Amino acid sequence: MQLSFSALVLLGLSSLASSSLTITVPSSGPLPNPHALPATSHATLTTLPTGGSDHIVSASLTRAATFVFDDLPVSEAPESYLLDIRSAGGYVFAPYRVDVAADGTVIGIWETFRGNPWDNRGVEKYVADIAGEQKVDVIVEAKVVGRKAFYEERAKFSPLSLIKSPMVLLAIVALGMMFVMPKLMENMDPEMRAEFEQHSRSSPITGATSNAMAGGGFDLAGWMAGTSAPNPAATDAAQGGSTGRDTSGPARKRG
Repeated sequence: MQLSFSALVLLGLSSLASSSLTITVPSSGPLPNPHALPATSHATLTTLPTGGSDHIVSASLTRAATFVFDDLPVSEAPESYLLDIRSAGGYVFAPYRVDVAADGTVIGIWETFRGNPWDNRGVEKYVADIAGEQKVDVIVEAKVVGRKAFYEERAKFSPLSLIKSPMVLLAIVALGMMFVMPKLMENMDPEMRAEFEQHSRSSPITGATSNAMAGGGFDLAGWMAGTSAPNPAATDAAQGGSTGRDTSGPARKRG
């Protein structure tokens, strides 16, 4: 098989100047143990198709929790790749933009954003030194954004949730007052206790409650809302007491 001169030149450049790219997975909050990644995890370098063929380079996960691209592709012009890491464990990695020169050396690596223009670069991860050597093995850490939650966790039962209920709190306070108030009344000064009992008897709520318990039929809720009608018998008795007239007998006819 005979190769053209341009192919030989590209092979020579690839063997001399092509650099490797290693993506390491560090331990983070979403992924404390990088070795817990499934063996099917892989990283891909994807660029726009040119000449009818797609430029896709893939690297599998190693035992050291890294993705290694041994020989980056050599082309006639610089290429810009999208570095994407996919894992079956539901872990989400930040995508990177990787610029590769025509001879296969890495020019720069930046974070990128999906749905935004390609020139909108994020945090800089690596930039090649033009004055340095041509062949450089680049090592960049991957960024774990989070983990996908496919199932919603059920709320666990907690006894504290019952105590936090307003109705339970009111019941607890009422029971506490039932046990505390008698002790407070026993330790209270006799004069103050008598005054407290007098105010309690003259309270409209206490009187209304006693009337309702005695069968008077007083509507306490309506009285508090201001919608209940006054008792006619009580009203006539109040008017008779104020004017001094006896309203209990039959009314006299005027001649």
